[in-house]
Amino acid sequence: MDFGFVVHPLLAGQRTLLGLRSRDAALAFTGRSLRPAPRLVSRLRVRDPLGAECRGVLVAVPHLPEELLEDQERGVTAILDAVRLCHAEGASVVGLGAVAAVIGGQGKAIAEAAPCAVTTGNAFTALAAVETLDRFRRRGGRRGPVGLAGPPGSVATAILRLLMARGERVRIALSAPPAPLRKLVERLTAEGPGRAEFVADPLAVLHDRHVLVAASSTGGRLPLSALPGGSVVIDVAAPVDVRDDVPPRQDVLLLDGEYVRLPRPLGGDPWRTLYGLVTGQRRHVFACYAEPMVLALARRPDAATVGRDLPLERVRALGALAAEHGFWIDELFERGRPLGAARLALFG
Repeated sequence: MDFGFVVHPLLAGQRTLLGLRSRDAALAFTGRSLRPAPRLVSRLRVRDPLGAECRGVLVAVPHLPEELLEDQERGVTAILDAVRLCHAEGASVVGLGAVAAVIGGQGKAIAEAAPCAVTTGNAFTALAAVETLDRFRRRGGRRGPVGLAGPPGSVATAILRLLMARGERVRIALSAPPAPLRKLVERLTAEGPGRAEFVADPLAVLHDRHVLVAASSTGGRLPLSALPGGSVVIDVAAPVDVRDDVPPRQDVLLLDGEYVRLPRPLGGDPWRTLYGLVTGQRRHVFACYAEPMVLALARRPDAATVGRDLPLERVRALGALAAEHGFWIDELFERGRPLGAARLALFG
C-alpha cells in the first residue's frame, strides 16, 4: 500500500452509504454512529502513463464538518486515528480531506503525531483552481481582474501567490484584512508582476462582472439568492462557499474549482460505492484527493505539506510532479457535470 486518504461524510446520503458499507446500522439510518471510530471504506489502485502503480485505502471518519470544527481536540484525535489506520494498511503518505485539513493548525498537530507523512492537499487544490480559471478563459470565458474570497486561509493565500506571480490583478474580498496578509500583499505587489487590492465583500466583485474564486476554509459564506445575475464563481474544495438557499439558477455559473483528471480510471474496490455514487465521477477526483496519489507515484512523501504557509516553489514543484505522472485539469464542471459550450457562451 502506498497512499491513504481520510474522508468524512459531507452529506446525509454519504453517511448512509458509509453505514451500510461498514455494517453500522445506527450510522446508516440515523446519521450518527454509536461507535464513531475510523473505518476502511475502499481499497484502490492508480497507474500512471509511465507504468508506475500505487495502491491506497480510503478511511472514513464518521463526523460531519461542523462536528470536526466545533470540537477540534476531538477532531484531531479522530483524524489521527484514521491516519494510523491508513499507515497500518501500508500507506507511506496520507491525504487529509477538506475540513480535516484545516483543523489542528492546518494539519500540523496531526503531522507531528502521525507515523507517516501527511499532506493537506492544499497545494494541488490551489493549482487546480488557477488552472480551472485558465481553462475557463481559454474556452471564451470573461477575462479581466480576478476576485478572490478566502484569504488568509491556506488554499486562498496559495491561489493569491500563484495569480500574482502570473501578473494578474487580484481583488481580495475581505473587509478587515489582518496585518500579516496586508504585508504579504505589499511584498507580492513590490515583487511584481501582479497587483492586488482589498474590496469590502465578494458581491462587489460580482457586481463588476469579474470572476470570483471562492476558497474559504469553512464554506457557506455566499447565499445563492444574493448573487447578481451573470455571476461566475469558481467554488474551490468542500464545503463549498455558495450556499444553495434557493434552487439552481440559470443566470449564475458555479464552476467546480478542483476537479483533476486521473491518468487512468481508478481500479480496485468498486469506486462508485462511495465517491462515484455521490459525484458520478470515475476519471476525475478532487485535487486534494489526488495529491497523495501523486506523492506516492513519485515516491516523494517528503514533498507533503501541512500548515498555513504554502511557498510558491513548493506548490509549483507539486504541479510538476502531477504533470509528470499524468494528472491535469482537462475539463470544466458545473455541479459535477461537464460544462457545455452553449452554457459557457452565456458567461463570456
